[in-house]
Amino acid sequence: MYKFKKILVLALVMLLAVSAPAFGARARDGIQTTNGISTSTALVLPAGTWVYGVKIYASAASSAIAVYDAATYVGSTIADAIDEVGEATQYESQVVWYPKPIYCANGVSAYILAGVGYIYYGPPPSK
Repeated sequence: MYKFKKILVLALVMLLAVSAPAFGARARDGIQTTNGISTSTALVLPAGTWVYGVKIYASAASSAIAVYDAATYVGSTIADAIDEVGEATQYESQVVWYPKPIYCANGVSAYILAGVGYIYYGPPPSK
């Protein structure tokens, strides 16, 4: 019985050693999120980024995030934004997932109004 348990433990350890790199590769290549963005930031993500969604966590009433396909948001208006997400109630959040990801050729910049924003980005969509 002792020999069977030893073989079983050894088999489980080998299985974990083989499968662990596959999980890491999947997570690395999937959809990711930025760290919390609490101030307006130019070039949050580099040129050639696919944006899958946006989230705002309201730290005050009428919080919003505007996302731009630009190296900087300075001089831009809301009309220039690829998306704007707002939340009217303090301590609530709003998430928007795009049906098709948006390609940002120039980079991704964000304008924040009283909240913490997150941008979901990842690899090019598969066909």
